[in-house]
Amino acid sequence: MKNFVEIIQSSINDTLGSWIYLLPEISLAFIFILMIIADLFWAKRIKNLVAIIAVSGLFIVFLEVIDQFILIPPQGVVLFSAMIKLSTAAIWYKVLITISGLLVLLFSLRDFQLRNTEKGGSEYYSLVLVVTLGLNFMVMAQNLLMIYLSIEFVSVCSYILAAYLTGNKRSEESGMKYALFGAVASAVMLYGMSLLYGFTGTLDITNQAFYNGLASINLMSASVALLLTLAGLFFKISAFPMQVWVPDVYEGAPTPITAFLSVAPKVAGIALLITFIRAVNSGGSPSGSVFLASTENLLAALAIITMTIGNFSALWQTNVKRLMAYSAIGHSGFILMGVAAYSMTGQKAILFFLFVYALANIGAFLVIGYFSNVFHSEELEDYKGMGMKYPLVSVAMVIFLVSLTGLPPTAGFVGKFFIFSAAIEAYMLGGNVLLLIMVVFGVVNTVVSLFYYFKIPLNLYLRKAKTEISLDKGNLLFSVIIIVLALFTLFLGVFPNKLIGLINF
Repeated sequence: MKNFVEIIQSSINDTLGSWIYLLPEISLAFIFILMIIADLFWAKRIKNLVAIIAVSGLFIVFLEVIDQFILIPPQGVVLFSAMIKLSTAAIWYKVLITISGLLVLLFSLRDFQLRNTEKGGSEYYSLVLVVTLGLNFMVMAQNLLMIYLSIEFVSVCSYILAAYLTGNKRSEESGMKYALFGAVASAVMLYGMSLLYGFTGTLDITNQAFYNGLASINLMSASVALLLTLAGLFFKISAFPMQVWVPDVYEGAPTPITAFLSVAPKVAGIALLITFIRAVNSGGSPSGSVFLASTENLLAALAIITMTIGNFSALWQTNVKRLMAYSAIGHSGFILMGVAAYSMTGQKAILFFLFVYALANIGAFLVIGYFSNVFHSEELEDYKGMGMKYPLVSVAMVIFLVSLTGLPPTAGFVGKFFIFSAAIEAYMLGGNVLLLIMVVFGVVNTVVSLFYYFKIPLNLYLRKAKTEISLDKGNLLFSVIIIVLALFTLFLGVFPNKLIGLINF
């Protein structure tokens, strides 16, 4: 009885001591409640009140996340009985997620479709903050139960956001397809997790008992459980074979949400995947791991297939959002290259790559939203001649596309260089030929991406416009954000050490 009381008391003390490290998440929950109250009582009298609260609140959360670098020790802090861990790496991922959320909220303020929807924007802004909250927990999760809850937290809200444009058939279809594929991925992942718990007797994936339990059973049984669990993570990062939902959902969802889904869930999914892979490989220590070669080969093979499917499928697209959707799949393959290169070098390369990918990808979707506001179309045909009519935005779009391709002097070139370097380093250390083949496919796919990315500048500058279109003056906010993102993309391409020097974990 005495031991039981001590355990309860210890658990209560641990819980109470953990709350101080969750200030950004507590703030997000508080802001969400404030937005609901503001929408009920004052939104009709004060225009854009909920949007102002959302943007201001998320900026405050961003400052709180930055402050956590000082708050935690170098080794990180384990919270809530090892349910989550706040580490320096997790804070970096939270920074990127929060920045993405801020950009998308600013993007949403002037989006034509969202401004004219029957629902209004209050629910929309609230849901974006809720998704951000779920993503923050995803990057910190290290317990199977917490992993599942945080993923479902994000997924359910994302389904609603994808189908937010009531009355729009494409939006409703995208939400339905997203929900159906998500439900299947969730069920498969949950079954895999139940097997893992049965094999190991623990939910804490960083516990040595988790690895020991897997290592003690039949390799085939352990592999099946791991693959089923990984299916849910592959769904989040749109990697093969869980990528089939991406084109339809990206095309039908509101453009700001497409931008958000293409970056933020992928960032959180990659962070969670790295945590899981480290746990499977003896808590991050490769020595003696019976799974290291298997996971390395699996990730390398999936990287090859994912990037190849994404880039080659994009060649035949005529809708800009579908083209960018397949581009996002291709980039998931490049990110998996870094994960396959199982090392701290690979993880730092992934984080830098995710930062520059977020800048370029959100920037590209901002330009798509800009032009969508002007001529209410997302077809490549309608981009003809727009380069001369809207020079600043069009030049920025070219910069984003060059960065996504991975060419100098943009940040995308440095990002891909780091990913390739990490993969080659892993090959030199381990001698796994599949890693070398993965690098070769990465180079080939980079060349292939040139052909479909070039379609957009081709129409912007080398084709004549079909009709005369006047500028929508309401796009000034878009223009400012687009130009700032383009300048950052160039700046990090010329001075990558300004960011690399800060990344330390």
